[in-house]
Amino acid sequence: MSKYQVNNAASIADNSNAEFFNRARARGIIGVSNSAPTVTSPNINLTFGALQYIRPKAIEVLTAARVADKLSAFEKFGVWGDRTIVIKQKEFTGKTSPDDGLSESASVKTNYNYITRGVYYYQTSWMATDLEEATVAGMQESYRADQVSAAMQTLSIDRNKFFFNGIKESSLSAPVYGFLNEPQLPAYKTVKAGAKGKTEWDTKTPEEIHNDIVEAVNELYKKSNGIVEDNLANGKIKMAIASNSLGNIDRANSYGLTARIKLKETFGDSLEIVAVPQLNLADSNSDCFYLMFDMQGLDSTLLNGFVEMARAYPIFQKDSVISQKISGATAGCIVQYPWAIVRFNGIGK
Repeated sequence: MSKYQVNNAASIADNSNAEFFNRARARGIIGVSNSAPTVTSPNINLTFGALQYIRPKAIEVLTAARVADKLSAFEKFGVWGDRTIVIKQKEFTGKTSPDDGLSESASVKTNYNYITRGVYYYQTSWMATDLEEATVAGMQESYRADQVSAAMQTLSIDRNKFFFNGIKESSLSAPVYGFLNEPQLPAYKTVKAGAKGKTEWDTKTPEEIHNDIVEAVNELYKKSNGIVEDNLANGKIKMAIASNSLGNIDRANSYGLTARIKLKETFGDSLEIVAVPQLNLADSNSDCFYLMFDMQGLDSTLLNGFVEMARAYPIFQKDSVISQKISGATAGCIVQYPWAIVRFNGIGK
């Protein structure tokens, strides 16, 4: 991960932040629209450029890790104005054959699949008056800079929401799917009933909960034809679990044993557990969990696609009020490797 020295007292467009700004712009994290002329206020003597009050701290707010970022990698697609994006998937097939020096060898084959996803454009804005600024200035704060940070946080929260739920808009040129409804995801399976005849984890022992997860991992092994098992040392299994059911894996029996302890013994650091509120009652009116295998440092199983996280427009002034529009564009959740995911329901209600 790259690190930059930043000057949070100055705009991201200030020369002292040039390296940080150029990197953020290249990655599509921040874009600029300079289509409208800038405005100069005689009272403040500043040019109201689009980036005047966007500081590096605001970009940190925009890109702060949320639940979606714990499960997926975010990736830029296309350019501003694109209505659809096309993602290429590759599948390698083939086998070996005995080499007797005479016969022809078996051949490998690369299969390509292209999936099309829509792009959803969204916006927010901030506003400040001279009276508000004067009041806040007494507390040695910059009201305009704080308003920008609030706008960035709003964009970030909705980007997380779009990743899970997708977008239902008739105006879209192609679908924008989420983590809960991406069509490439496998069908849900229901965990087995425990000794009490129920599937819910609040009725099961730590051993039964542990075994439910082990069975799900085994399903992942089978679906991947051994790829997950062979590459477990180089990757990680991520378990996204309904937050309402998370406490059950830490519920101890009379011997102090919990499902989390047993999972640690079984998988060590190869299993990462992430609480996901969106999985509460996500299917069949029951809490769910996903298991996903992710190769560390290679292509992510899930992508949180975007065109730009934030596009800043010129700042406008009318009398004592200044305002600015900031937009974003998302492609939602994209599953790159459907074979690396399994889903289970029935763990809570």
